[in-house]
Amino acid sequence: MKFIRLYSFLILYITTILLPDTAMGQIIPTPPARQYNKTILDVNLAMPQQFSSIPTAREIYWRTVIPESMRKSYIQYGMRYKSKPWETIPRQVFAEYKINGNRSHYEKLYFEKRKQMGNLVMAEIMEHREQFIPDIINGLNYFISDPWWGLPAHYPTNYPDKNNQVVDIFNAETANLLAWTIYMLNDELEEKENGICEKTRNEISRRFLIPSRTNKQHWKNSTSNWNTWICEDWLSCVLICESNRSNQLEAISQILQSLDAFLASYPNDGGCDEGISYWDRAGGSLIEALCLLNMATHNAYSLDNNEKLKAIGNYIYKLHIGNNKFANFADASHSAGILPNICFPVGKLLNDSILMRYAKHIANQYMFEQQAGKLYNASGNYPFLSRELLFLTYYRSFQDIQDAEPLIRDTWLSDLQLFTARSLENSKNGLYVAAKGGHNNELHNHNDLGNFIIYKDAEPLIIDIGAGTYTAQTFNEDRYKLFNCRSAYHNVPLINGIEQHEGQQYRAKNIKYTNNKKQAVMSLDIAEAYPQEACIDRWQRTIQLIRGKKITITEDYKLSKFRSPTVITLICCGEVKLIGNGMIMINNGKNQGLLLFDNNQLTPHVEIIHHQDPVILNSWQNRTLFRISLTIRSHAFEGKIQYSIE
Repeated sequence: MKFIRLYSFLILYITTILLPDTAMGQIIPTPPARQYNKTILDVNLAMPQQFSSIPTAREIYWRTVIPESMRKSYIQYGMRYKSKPWETIPRQVFAEYKINGNRSHYEKLYFEKRKQMGNLVMAEIMEHREQFIPDIINGLNYFISDPWWGLPAHYPTNYPDKNNQVVDIFNAETANLLAWTIYMLNDELEEKENGICEKTRNEISRRFLIPSRTNKQHWKNSTSNWNTWICEDWLSCVLICESNRSNQLEAISQILQSLDAFLASYPNDGGCDEGISYWDRAGGSLIEALCLLNMATHNAYSLDNNEKLKAIGNYIYKLHIGNNKFANFADASHSAGILPNICFPVGKLLNDSILMRYAKHIANQYMFEQQAGKLYNASGNYPFLSRELLFLTYYRSFQDIQDAEPLIRDTWLSDLQLFTARSLENSKNGLYVAAKGGHNNELHNHNDLGNFIIYKDAEPLIIDIGAGTYTAQTFNEDRYKLFNCRSAYHNVPLINGIEQHEGQQYRAKNIKYTNNKKQAVMSLDIAEAYPQEACIDRWQRTIQLIRGKKITITEDYKLSKFRSPTVITLICCGEVKLIGNGMIMINNGKNQGLLLFDNNQLTPHVEIIHHQDPVILNSWQNRTLFRISLTIRSHAFEGKIQYSIE
């Protein structure tokens, strides 16, 4: 029997029934919510607790296919946690978030527990001599006794209550970690402590599976990474832990509806407005979940013909600058930490050779075969066991892929209103620019319409500061008092002394984009990004890359009133020096660029941005951040200013 392709079937259904005018082969417009027919799943899905597509620890795959050098590296990291106590985190540390907004103290201890478990389990899989089993059992008992598995920032009260199981992304991720632990090591664990795996399954069901399936959850229809991240974890736990067929089918039906809601709301260009750092847990988790579903249905379904999913997958390399740095708007770091354990499975499912080859490039750069444990531990706040296992299951295919770094010459994401351009195709040499429009109510928004970044030879000159340390303020009404979220600390003008404002109505308009062999140009009017008191009729910003030469920015404006001199702000890292005669040197420690402007039009000022945010310091390798202010001398209502970087 020829299996029905799951998402192809769903897309076909929407196309032919609900959207009859949509042409086949095109990206499907945002569809309405729909009920999925569970009978299709019932034909192909593995029965409860019979999912077996990934080899368990006792199978020789891990000791024959995975190279010895990699196994040794995983084991070395596991040895760091051997015999380490599983100490309870004090309740008062959990309560600290509600008292003063600090989330980092609890999270440091919390993430370390997951890191401990993830490394012990991977070490045991690779060695399989049971020396790590006692520590893993102690870990399982620790998590079973812990009243709640999520973070204080996502809990309604000061202290967690075992009877109030809120489902958040980290409650889900912990359930995922424990589910894959007992999947991989069930027999070995049971030999040492009879019943430990069943107790763990029961806790996963009580804390995660039941409330996810039976309670109304805000994330089920969310457009943010909560939806896809939790659904991916939910799917794993259903496949491994759910014992009832009816519950299994109902849960997966709900998961598919949630993923469909996310996919329907996602822009057709595949752009992630949360920022590049969230791609792996937004679009990446969506595709990873569908990859897992494909495994659970014995490869019955395929997604490599879905153009929208392909766009979501290739977003990651479209924003790649070079040397694993990315165009980082919103809450993101330019060193986003994208790893092969997400790139390769996504690339393989979508049949995207560029993404698969990029996964191999990252692996080779970080000496994966010699330092697999190090790269495993570079996965965010702690190593993602399920992601690593899925990736390593494809290791034979991964070995055959050739290394290639993606260096796309031009990218235009029309929905996100984001463009990138470089001087030379497939080369890091020369200038690179990225800029964005959009609106100021995006997920993880910064007030940054018209913001641009400039790199030279894949090293930063003009930057986006990116995300800082998350606190309560990051997500409350005072978010835009944080310097890294304000437009005053982005590469946009302070017009009549007024910054941009947050909100859906504050958006770019009159967007134009062109590119050819000689240049790439983006132009947009950012006047509506500012409140009325800024008195702006028009502010058309044009960003032009002349390949092999320079980047020119033109500010063509018209004000209804003059209230205060307008200041064009540029953020840099490294060393900034006023040379004189309309020149500022920007030295990032590896190369330098020149900012050129007309002294008759603009008055320059350079200041250090003083801060002690550890996340920002780490992102920019402790380099000093500078703010260049170019004040427009003229008080006229209309004008045109031009400056360039070369």
